[in-house]
Amino acid sequence: MRMFALVAVILSLATVSEARPRRHGSTKKRVAVDTPARREITSTKREPTVRNRDRSIGAPWSGRLTAPARLPRGEGYVIRRPARAFGTRDTVDHVHDAVTNTLEAFPKVHVLAIGDLSAESGGQITEHHSHQSGRDADLGLFYKTKPAGYPASFARATEANLDAAATWKLVWELAKTSTEDGGAQIMFLDYNVQGIIYRWAKGHDVSAKRLDRVFQYPNGRDSATGVVRHFPNHDNHVHVRFKCRDRDTSCR
Repeated sequence: MRMFALVAVILSLATVSEARPRRHGSTKKRVAVDTPARREITSTKREPTVRNRDRSIGAPWSGRLTAPARLPRGEGYVIRRPARAFGTRDTVDHVHDAVTNTLEAFPKVHVLAIGDLSAESGGQITEHHSHQSGRDADLGLFYKTKPAGYPASFARATEANLDAAATWKLVWELAKTSTEDGGAQIMFLDYNVQGIIYRWAKGHDVSAKRLDRVFQYPNGRDSATGVVRHFPNHDNHVHVRFKCRDRDTSCR
């Protein structure tokens, strides 16, 4: 009797087992769906939506900024006022790329001073008429020897003290973005300082075509040629203004 009972139990369990629906795939495979790599891929796919929220609204001298990007701290440069290191994503990316590319090309130069971009929400800030809509940035220059007080403050450039090679690289990295959506619109730099850089570049085989694309010099301070134009009180830094992007319909 005991033997018959045992056989009956075994048959019963087998029947129950066959009645349960079979699961497709192992437990290990199901868990692998939720791996860090998978979450990273998902996050990367969502990133463009987050990046595209930033907006430049209005004009550089009468505007504001929403959902801004912030210029990150890094080696080789000093952000003088971090509360004013905000801009559109394209502005921040272009500035960061220009600076880091220059530092990589000239690893022995002194630290670079980075001045104001915009406040987090844009709007008027002290010491500036513009810098209100996240499209302006002030960058210091490079010198043969780091000037006293630099990078806490900018230093006037002269033929004797300017590192024309490193400064040309920085200016070119910014100016060459002028063909891109959100790239450089105009750059302000003292006419005489333009001349120092121009003469160095011409003497080091930079083509006349490229120099004419970049500089107003030597065509006169009132010339409307080149991305880089003369503006008073810009002999110690370069001011770059980036274009309105196609998607910033309220940008002026």
